[in-house]
This record gives sequence, C-alpha cells and structure tokens, in this order.
Amino acid sequence: MSAESAGTSYRAVLLLPRARRLFLPAALGRLSFGVLPLGMFFALAQASGSLSVAGLVTAAVNLGVVMLGPMRARVVDRLGRRVLPAFALAYAACGAGLLLCAYARAPLGVVMAAGAMMGACPPPLGAAMRTAWSEIAPQGAMRTRAYSLDAVVEEVIFTAGPLAASLAIALVDPLAAVGAGFTLMIVGAAAFGSGPATRARTSAGQAGRQPRARVLRIPRFWTLLLTLAGVFCALGLLDIAVPVTAAHAGSPEAAGYLLAALSASSAAGGLLFGRRRWARPWHVLLSYVPAILAVLIALMSLTSTLWLLAVGLALTGLVLAPSLIMGYLIADELAPDEGRTEASAWLNTASNAGATVGMAVGGLLAEGPTTALLFVAASLVLLATALGPGRALSRGQTTVLAATQYLPGNVGPHQ
Repeated sequence: MSAESAGTSYRAVLLLPRARRLFLPAALGRLSFGVLPLGMFFALAQASGSLSVAGLVTAAVNLGVVMLGPMRARVVDRLGRRVLPAFALAYAACGAGLLLCAYARAPLGVVMAAGAMMGACPPPLGAAMRTAWSEIAPQGAMRTRAYSLDAVVEEVIFTAGPLAASLAIALVDPLAAVGAGFTLMIVGAAAFGSGPATRARTSAGQAGRQPRARVLRIPRFWTLLLTLAGVFCALGLLDIAVPVTAAHAGSPEAAGYLLAALSASSAAGGLLFGRRRWARPWHVLLSYVPAILAVLIALMSLTSTLWLLAVGLALTGLVLAPSLIMGYLIADELAPDEGRTEASAWLNTASNAGATVGMAVGGLLAEGPTTALLFVAASLVLLATALGPGRALSRGQTTVLAATQYLPGNVGPHQ
C-alpha cells in the first residue's frame, strides 16, 4: 500500500460537484438519529412514569427501524430522494402519536404498537447518501475516501448526538431534545431530498417495465451480510462486557470513557483507512477483520486492568469503521444501480441485528462468574465468522451480475 496523493484528499471529495450540497444536509438530518433515541427514551419515561415501559417501547421502535429499513430503501431506489421528506414527516407524526399515547397512559400494547409504527418510518438518509456518493465520486481512491468520510461523520454523529440530547434534557426537558431531533430530521431530509440529481433516472413508466433488482439474490451478498453481522455481534457483546468489567473494577463511571475510546478510535481508523491505497481486493481485506478482532478481544479477556482494556478497545476501534467502509465498497460493486440504496440498508440491518443479538447474549452472561466469559464469547463469535462467512467471502469476486440474474423467478445461487 502507498500513501494517497493530494488529489484524493478529503477536501477534494467535498469539492466534487454537488457533494457539499448533498452531504451537509444529509449529515444534518442524520444527526437526529444521535439526538432522538435518548430524548425519546426519557420523554417516554416521563410520560409513562416507568423506565421499564420506556425500555420496552424503545425496543419496539428499534425493531421497526431494523426490520423495515431495506423496504424503505427500496422505495427510495424506485422513486428517488424526493420521497425522503415524506418519510421524515411521517416519522415525526408517528413520534408525536407515540408520545400522545404514552401521556394518555394507553395500554402498553397500544404504546408499543405506536412505537413500532414510528420505527417503520425514518428516512434512510445514510443509505441514500452512500448511493449519492457512488454516483458522485469516481471509482477508486476518490470513492474510498468518500465512504471513509461518510463513516467517520456517522461515528461523530453518534458521539455528538447523545451529548446534545443530554444537554437539552438537563437544561430544558426531554421533549426539547425530541423537538430538536425531529426538526433536524425534517430540515435535513427536505434539503437533501430536493438536492440536485446525481444521475439520470428512468421515468416511472420505464421503471415499471424493468425487472426489480433483488439484492438478496446476488451471489456472495449473504456472505457479506453474515460477516458484518458476526463482527457487530461481537461489538454488542463488548458493549455489555465493558461496563460490567468497569463495575467489577470498582469504577463504573469509567465505562463511558472506555466506550468513548472505542468510538474515537473507530473514527480515527476510518480516516486512516481512507488515506491509503490498498493492493488487495476489498472482500479479501474484510475477510481478515474477524480473525484480527478475535485475537485482540481474546487478549482483552486476560486482563481486568482498565488502562490495558482501554488500549485493547482503541486497537479494536481502529478496525471497526474500516470494516463498514469495505462493506459499503463491496456492496457498491455487487449491487446494480437501481438497488444500491437497498443494498446499503441491508448492511445496516445486518450490523444492527448482529449488535442486538450480541447485547442480548451479553445480558445473559453478565451475571456469570467472570467478566472474561463475555470477551471469550465475543472471540468465539468472531472465530466462527472468520472460518465461515469470512472465509467464503475471501474466495469470491465482487463483480456486478448480468441483468438476467435479476429477472423475476430467476433465483440464482445462494451463499
């Protein structure tokens, strides 16, 4: 590998035609995803008088977000970014309905159903922006740098968003954080959705005559999804292992600093990854990630010293953002133009689902005899990922399939 030239700097990415006009409002709208969860949680707790109810309803919202994300992305692929403001307005309206149900002390089933409805509506701003990058940035170093910038901004959003929400909750009220979050989303989605076109789109009539891209029927796409799901399942286990370890060490407050080290390191890893030119194909590089992480996390299981744990988490974080960036680049190569937003959303779904499973398993193991068990479990998940989908991914070729692979009824090979 060699250092990138100045011609493919992050500044050069932002100077691409239409880049700033789309990226800045998309980032503004995506900031709402960092602000809203905390605000909604405490607003629901305030309305219902129960933290347990707030947790259950938040889980219902997240379930809708994860399960229906690819469907929303498919709508954007078909109709274009102009539908994003409608999604944002529907999300805000369902959020208001959810809070009204909570304040009215409606039955828990009704409130959870309202939460699921809210989770069905958020605009897929991240997936749509990555599709825009694939159309704005030329293939090669410039596109790698664009996806790296996107991943790093997402890390910053999910660090700054909760801090902004906490400030609004402390100074005003949880509803202030909710209002700010929905405002950011509506304004950002409206500006992004009305932004300049990045490629010529077919008319509605032409789109109706074309076979719909079936992203999940793309050979090797499943191995990509399972690889990322395994990586983020281990990350979910870490999200439980870190605070448990800090509590056992007598410093529960250190958990926040340790997880912040992981996030900051991930952002740094994304920036560094985008600054290099890599000789090996993305699918080969990504296949190494589970094995590397398995070794790092196994070593963390051997210590209960918090500063050594911080070092291990920092090294782990360096690999996390690059793994997503490589996933986006592989999906970009695999998916046809009319399925790129959906493909990107499936990567998010796989990552979120993996993290959710990891956190659930971590919760079951948290009361075990030793915190090392959590780290060992994460390492075993990664080892299985490396030997299974990771190994299969390394043997594949990331090429776009012929159009006949997407004809209705043509199932194609499954991995």
